[in-house]
Amino acid sequence: MYSVEYGTKNIVFKIERKATLKNTYINVDTDGVLVKTNDSTTIQEINKMVENKSAWISKKLDIFKSIAINKDISTGSRLYYIGKSYYVNMIKDETADEITINFTHSKFHITTPPKYTVVELNNAIESFYKQKAIEKIIPLTKKWAKMMEVVPEHISFRYSKNRWGSCSSTNRISFNYHLVKLSSSLIEYVVIHELAHITFQNHSKDFWKLVHKHLADYKVKEEKIRVFEKLI
Repeated sequence: MYSVEYGTKNIVFKIERKATLKNTYINVDTDGVLVKTNDSTTIQEINKMVENKSAWISKKLDIFKSIAINKDISTGSRLYYIGKSYYVNMIKDETADEITINFTHSKFHITTPPKYTVVELNNAIESFYKQKAIEKIIPLTKKWAKMMEVVPEHISFRYSKNRWGSCSSTNRISFNYHLVKLSSSLIEYVVIHELAHITFQNHSKDFWKLVHKHLADYKVKEEKIRVFEKLI
């Protein structure tokens, strides 16, 4: 492990060397900071690069810290919803037969029976996200489909570890329902991105021109999206 000072912070990072790499890259995710480089790059050069990128690295680390989900959900935990993390209030109800989740007054109120399993709690949280995704994203997709003059054959929702959305060759669009953890502007970007694939089923220059036509700052949205990719 290596580290550099940034103000009052100490940025700790790992180094991964591969002879085939031509450049040095810095990756920040839930596991921390990883510098990927070749065998000839010196520690001094790596330290200098990390120092130069310290502000960016610190910002990314703060984002991951703030949106990290406590897998052992209890009162005081935080769940992410529409771009922010919110306090969880667990309520045990002797008369309850199942777990219910309500989001009110900027808090998650989770009511449970006296006995329940972690699997049941996680399933209830997943159901909450899926229902909210349906409520928010379907109207948004229909709105943008009309504006972009395209017609999705079908809109569905499922959990995915490696993508926010997809569009099939038959114009069937699928969204990762964890999208509702992101801000409204990022959700909108994913919707526009997938609808653009109805016209261009690739990532050609024409595809990006179409996305840019409807969302001029899409590159900014792309950068923000990357921050969340390893959380889903």
